[in-house]
Amino acid sequence: MSRCIAWCDDDGALNRHGIDVMGLALAASGGRNIGEQGDDTHHRYGIARMGDHPKTPVVDGDCRSWDSPNLWVCDGSVVLITGGVNPSLTIQAIALRTADRITAMVQGRDPPRG
Repeated sequence: MSRCIAWCDDDGALNRHGIDVMGLALAASGGRNIGEQGDDTHHRYGIARMGDHPKTPVVDGDCRSWDSPNLWVCDGSVVLITGGVNPSLTIQAIALRTADRITAMVQGRDPPRG
């Protein structure tokens, strides 16, 4: 059995719209040096690295930004490498764990950092 996967015109238009809207949102929130992925979709790794000291990594072990305490990054950019082709389950686990940590903090079960 062979399979061929190709984008239709609507897929390309939806992707372009998403990229445009995300770029506008990032620019409106003060984003600088905004890159664009284009017509390809893939997971980026290591762009917002996780670490235990605020000097070099972008986020702490809970995926919370060292510089902006109300910013949480919970995607593939917090990990350096992946162990397989598709890291979707790892990214989902990171997002769920981050949501649990935010919930605990909001409910007072976990003291806020700093």
